[in-house]
Amino acid sequence: MNDLDGDPAIRLALAYARASDRPVFEALFALDRRLADAVRQASEPIIAQMKLAWWRDRFAQDRAEWPKGEPLLERLAGWDADVARLGMLVDGWEALLQEGALIDEAIAAFGEGRATAWSVAARTVHQGEASPRYDASLWAYADLAAHCSSPEDAERVREVARNQGLLDRAPPRLPRPLRTLGVLGALGRRSLRSGRPILSGGGDFLAAVRTGMLGR
Repeated sequence: MNDLDGDPAIRLALAYARASDRPVFEALFALDRRLADAVRQASEPIIAQMKLAWWRDRFAQDRAEWPKGEPLLERLAGWDADVARLGMLVDGWEALLQEGALIDEAIAAFGEGRATAWSVAARTVHQGEASPRYDASLWAYADLAAHCSSPEDAERVREVARNQGLLDRAPPRLPRPLRTLGVLGALGRRSLRSGRPILSGGGDFLAAVRTGMLGR
């Protein structure tokens, strides 16, 4: 089973990817899942930090120096973009390793890391000026809120999104190659506004389909 099969929102978003672009988005989401697992499954923060450091070191290297035998690295090596910037996604996940309640700085670092990673993927599939950073931030915060261990942390994440003005802005229209990312942004926006889990509201599916078809 594909690692992404368990996430219905990502499965829905991938349905709007062009066949030529789908491997790029699958690699993006697989990397994010790998880093998430390193953080969530580690019994001690130091173990998670060691796993994350391995990925950070890879992205600090020239891709020609990457070790052989890691299928995900092989997929990322084919991206026509600056894959070194994927190290910011690693930094974003590491920011969540702090003890105690989430703080604004950690939440913002996580959102920035995902936004940067999505921009790198977008560069690979689309050479235009459109950026998915807005949609990336919406999805990042909604997904983080959905996985918080306490209602207080989840509300803090939503508050950061509100303070950044993300819920007041009109979503940009994304071109066809970036509709996959737009779908997730639309779902994230609805989740943050309502406080409900992603894809749990009656209109969520239709909103995602509309974005996949029209771009926003």
